[in-house]
Amino acid sequence: MRTIALLGQPNSGKSTLFNALTGSHQHVGNWPGKTVERAEGFFTQGEELYRVVDLPGSYGLTANSAEEVVTRTYIEHGYADIVCVIVDASQLERSLYMLADFAGVKSPVMLVLNMMDVAEQKGKKIDVQKIEKLLNIPVLGFTAANLDGYPKFFETLNRAIEKKAKISSDKIREIALREGDKARVANLKKLEDLIASLKFENREKFWVASKLLENDSLVRSEVETAVTPEHWKEIKEILDSEGSDGGLLTGEAKYRFVSEVLRDASSGEEKTVKLSRFDKIATHRIWGKIVAFFILVFTLAVSMMIAVPVIAGSFGFQHVAEPFVVQMCEKLGWWPSVASFINGVIIGGLAVTVAMMSFVFAILVTFGLMEDTGYLARSSYVFDSWLSRLGLHGKAFMPLFSGLACTGGAVCGTRVLDTRGQRLFAMVLLWSIPCGAKVSVVLFLASVFFGSAAPLFGVVYVAMIFASFWLSSRLFGNKLMPVNERVGMIMELPPYHKPHWKILFKTVARNVWAVFKKAIVVIWVVSLLFWLVSYSKDGVVEHSVLYTIGNAIEPFTQIFGMRWQLFISYLGGIFSKEASLGVMSVVFASTSDAFSLVARNEAGANLAEMMRAVVSIPEALAFIFASMFNIPCVLAMGTTYRETHSLKWMLAIAGYYFAISLGLAFIVYHIALWVL
Repeated sequence: MRTIALLGQPNSGKSTLFNALTGSHQHVGNWPGKTVERAEGFFTQGEELYRVVDLPGSYGLTANSAEEVVTRTYIEHGYADIVCVIVDASQLERSLYMLADFAGVKSPVMLVLNMMDVAEQKGKKIDVQKIEKLLNIPVLGFTAANLDGYPKFFETLNRAIEKKAKISSDKIREIALREGDKARVANLKKLEDLIASLKFENREKFWVASKLLENDSLVRSEVETAVTPEHWKEIKEILDSEGSDGGLLTGEAKYRFVSEVLRDASSGEEKTVKLSRFDKIATHRIWGKIVAFFILVFTLAVSMMIAVPVIAGSFGFQHVAEPFVVQMCEKLGWWPSVASFINGVIIGGLAVTVAMMSFVFAILVTFGLMEDTGYLARSSYVFDSWLSRLGLHGKAFMPLFSGLACTGGAVCGTRVLDTRGQRLFAMVLLWSIPCGAKVSVVLFLASVFFGSAAPLFGVVYVAMIFASFWLSSRLFGNKLMPVNERVGMIMELPPYHKPHWKILFKTVARNVWAVFKKAIVVIWVVSLLFWLVSYSKDGVVEHSVLYTIGNAIEPFTQIFGMRWQLFISYLGGIFSKEASLGVMSVVFASTSDAFSLVARNEAGANLAEMMRAVVSIPEALAFIFASMFNIPCVLAMGTTYRETHSLKWMLAIAGYYFAISLGLAFIVYHIALWVL
């Protein structure tokens, strides 16, 4: 088995290539001892099995962020049989820096010039053969989103493995010595002499010396450990004299190297790109936000149009299947509890999961379309100034906004963000953004107890969401996105182009299936737990374990202003917000209706009267505010676990919102008791 490492800058098309190569034969986890995501997959070509490792995107090999440390460590230790450096052909001047920074690592390498279609649209003519001749490594002009080009990719890959070509840093060193400042050149030569006796296995001496000048923490630590104290003292004096400008000499040499390669390998002139009338509006400081808002509202409407038929079909199936299951169990002489289990856990859980997956599918398709067509870059640009205050890039606006439709789907949408820290923080914020179901529950309860004053709760809700953003940024921001690792968003607006439908739907279908497999397990487990505690032979809630537990914990739940019926309804809301109303209909009515989280119980016509007769105003306020920041739903938990690949982080976020919601309930309840 051979190992291929995919190395490239963010948005270079690495993930598209990885997904196309590995299909469903991939696994995403964390690197050992790190919170950085590791994507690994397999594919077979001929009789050869290949392992593909999608390294975290980075702009170079200097180890600053956690993602860059992982990438650098993997590359410099030579774990891969071949390193596939992927660059954006439409922005070669910038993206080829990755290859220049790689030069000097003694690993076999091939260069993939991705997005050749976009480069051609921009008027760029790239002589791939000349680049290959200049670099003396296999080079491929390629469009990862076009499946027709993969036979050529496999041909170039086989050639690269046979040739085992490596790219030397000699040309970059030659440029540095020829055109650099004399004092800096002298310091570079001294460093090379001082480390000449050391063995760096998979790296050239100049590469190590350049990383020392760039204040690379990993190389400095390695060299300090390997040399004598006297030598380290001399090295440190050189580095101190260079200060923060130490990387200028080698950095300029790398950019000059890239310029020389492109000067000899390009023909024709790039078209002068002028902003169209639409782009002038779409990127405007004010109008751009308005345009983005309407486009995103439209995409949410399209998502709803896609999801609603699936939801109707899934619950229609549940409605038809449940009586059939009851009849079959009666004919077979099985206990009623078996029918209750199959309907309340298996079929109901499946129906809920399929319904929720329709939102995930719809949101991923609409997000993919906006990214594929080029609009995502525009919307990211106009909202970057807002979200940068929280430490996020403008690209976070789309998943945050889509949280109004479905939190679970929006969590999947955080994949558009560059780093794991940004994705985790966006997920934390997303859990505070209410979906339509949560808003309807809050406003229904507010209208029951406060009538025409209910809209005021909407205003308060919005204000509290922004307050929660501030609190989350204080608690999680610096941990997930350290200030010294935050960088501004650098983006070149791509031209508009047609989406690649085939690869888009294949990627979305694979991601939805992966989320479904995790979500169905979580939903079935939660449904089973609630079924076990709520089941009774006659269906009367007072005869269930739930009733016994509820009465036992009521002295505790009353601290937060919730009698046991309200607290059980609050817990039901963790499954889905609609479930909380269904639970209320059963526990307050004390009827013989079967209790089930997955039953499509609506708020009964007399539920409002029953609650007003039993629940006090302070209790109602406590429950309403607790519902505002309750855990979104079990699907959000499942997708968060799937996207973070960390049970610890999923539970941490859940615990955080559990604490916020109950804390709010406690404060509001006791203030209301004091005032009222």
